[in-house]
Amino acid sequence: MPFPFSITVFATTGDPQGIRHVDKSNWSGSGVVFSKDLFAQLKHEPGFNQAGLYILVGNASEETIYIGEADPVGERLKNHVANKEGWVWGVYFFDRLNKIGKTEVQYLESAMVARAKQFDRAILLNKNVPTPPTMSLVSKATAQAFLEDIYLILPMLGINAFTPPKLGDAPGEQVQAVTSNPLTAEQFDTIVIPAREEGFKQEFIGHDCWFAIRINAKHIPKLKYIAAYQVAPVGAVTHIAEIASIEPYADSGKYILKFKGPAATIGPIPRLENSEINMQSARYALRQKLLDAANLDEIWD
Repeated sequence: MPFPFSITVFATTGDPQGIRHVDKSNWSGSGVVFSKDLFAQLKHEPGFNQAGLYILVGNASEETIYIGEADPVGERLKNHVANKEGWVWGVYFFDRLNKIGKTEVQYLESAMVARAKQFDRAILLNKNVPTPPTMSLVSKATAQAFLEDIYLILPMLGINAFTPPKLGDAPGEQVQAVTSNPLTAEQFDTIVIPAREEGFKQEFIGHDCWFAIRINAKHIPKLKYIAAYQVAPVGAVTHIAEIASIEPYADSGKYILKFKGPAATIGPIPRLENSEINMQSARYALRQKLLDAANLDEIWD
């Protein structure tokens, strides 16, 4: 049975988007959350010169993450700031009692990469699966207990890659049908994707593309358009673009959609407060029905 616990987030400068310390009740560990552009301020933060585990996060239609370890963690992060693209913010974890050293963080890294691959909820940028280190049973037990607390913290930071999918989540195609009517379920020409603000501005508007979307290959020829539903606080479909190409995205089993030109502004087509439409994943739709709709329910009535 799960036990209650508390998470404390301390904004060191008073900026909720700045450097933050994350602590959990009954845990000797600690986390430091930072954005890439604030890295220069990290050298005075706790744990910077200790062994640590880190996760770098990017913005796409799904989480893009890179998992690593180092002793000291700060030097490795410094290298990533200079040489690694595709991430916007990160978090590193260390142990205040210094019971988590080099061997333990190697174990943490290997376990987290394996778990991220197992759940397949994020685009994992690690090219290799690290081998677990040789360690004593005591050290392994210490590291595993430390890791279980990290797993409890990460969803509260918005990182869901290590959380088991909910019962009923499909491991295959994750795009919802255009309608529940089996006679018309195959009639669509548009895919409507949920987009968070940073990813929307950076990719959908800035680079005229969107990734990484899991699509059944048999549906690819039908898709001619892509529309963006901006999640809260916007809560509306606001842009649509014509698709130029749909290509595999690395070896993720998902696709990148490139546009013929800049997305056009539409609507906005809002999600009503009492709407039963779920926009946590992409949905198929008909372009003309979307353009004629006053709200999301009218797109999929």
